[in-house]
Amino acid sequence: MSANGGHEKGAGSSPARALAWAGALTAAVYLATFLFYVRGFQGYTRRAREVFIWLAVLPLLYLYWRGYRVVRDSGGGLKTSTVVKFAALFCVLCAAVYPFHSTDVFGYVNRGWQQVHYHMNPYVYTVAEVPGWREDPMIWDHWIYNPNPYGFLFTLLARGLTVLGGGNWALTLAMFKAVNAAAYGLTGWLVWSGAKRLDHGRPLLALYAFLWNPLVLLHHLANGHNDILIGCALALAAYFVVTQRDVWVLPALAAAVMLKYAPVLLVPAALVYVFKRRGWKVTALGCLLAALVVVAAVAPFLADWRQFRLEDIRDNATLIDNSFHSFLIHIYENAARLFKPLAQFHDAVDSGIKAVLRLFFAAFLVVIHWRFLKRSSAARLVELWALVLLVLLCVVSSKFNGWYMGMLLPPALFLHERHWVRRATLLITSAQTLSLTFFKQAYILNYFAMILVPAGIVFRQVKREKEQ
Repeated sequence: MSANGGHEKGAGSSPARALAWAGALTAAVYLATFLFYVRGFQGYTRRAREVFIWLAVLPLLYLYWRGYRVVRDSGGGLKTSTVVKFAALFCVLCAAVYPFHSTDVFGYVNRGWQQVHYHMNPYVYTVAEVPGWREDPMIWDHWIYNPNPYGFLFTLLARGLTVLGGGNWALTLAMFKAVNAAAYGLTGWLVWSGAKRLDHGRPLLALYAFLWNPLVLLHHLANGHNDILIGCALALAAYFVVTQRDVWVLPALAAAVMLKYAPVLLVPAALVYVFKRRGWKVTALGCLLAALVVVAAVAPFLADWRQFRLEDIRDNATLIDNSFHSFLIHIYENAARLFKPLAQFHDAVDSGIKAVLRLFFAAFLVVIHWRFLKRSSAARLVELWALVLLVLLCVVSSKFNGWYMGMLLPPALFLHERHWVRRATLLITSAQTLSLTFFKQAYILNYFAMILVPAGIVFRQVKREKEQ
């Protein structure tokens, strides 16, 4: 009996040991990243930074997927606390890392300081129009010629965090990172709790998939991108759906829209869902609460609404970069170098790609919403949200950056672990960690390696499963 008992104890502790080793090695990589960039990135050559990031990213991806298999195959032999404790360590280490890949978070500080110190509306005035901005230690040379592209709620948040920073740049940066860290923890809890409510067989797997994801940790905590806030708001909306707190679904979506505008496409299905489940009274109350969120976010900026630089904001949102559109037009441009007569049709081809993608997306939205109208449920609503965002970000949008996946991953993790949308989202999100390397600027290769290949792997798996 003691022998059997010992065997069972050993078997039960094996997944815990394996995950602990993966966690310890992962923490070591994040610690090395902190130490490498502790004085900033300016002191290294581009080659040195490139070598280091490959030496960091490849082990992180390996350890992440090894840990994923351990959690998946553990058979309930792992404690939630093991995943959470290591995630807390990763969070602290990555939040302490100096932004090394993107300086967008410096732009967030710029927008906040522009409001707090200079009393300038960032939707009307660019940072370059701030008097004496070059001598102001709070302002960095980042997107200084663009009006603010972010939603009103985030711009208001930037103002509040800058007030709390009190004119200390390092403290203000820490405030932005602390908010992201709070969103990271809350999103993890929402994903885990939502998976339990939906009776998923392994809710711990969803928790692990988010909290240990290297893209989330490096892009959103180390580099401070705000997309994790949108992902948190969408996870909150999904949580309200699965817990039948339907009156709060629309306000949560409104908050997401006021952070960044893309989630506005998720509102119609949510409106239909709440109306069909709860009737017009609850729907009206939800709309009222959502309207209050919008008004509270927009009101501080509305006095100058006639001067909003909407065209510049639109142009920034529709830049052609790292997207499917970019993939196609760069293929055409390379072909035009070989066959010179093709060059004269460049603008027509570019416009044609954009038109076809928009027509496809419009048709896609009609079809998917029609299907939803015929049979709606909580699970199908979250599925629609995840699918719409996946197609919008990875196929239709002319502009794509790897950190955008921080918006999509949380709602996708509410789906069943075998759902193809969840699998594709998780694999693409992980692959996008390579955007920290030269892949970010490797046009054609970046979209192929970080979106097409992961999507192809998932579709091949799904096809094979259907044939079995």
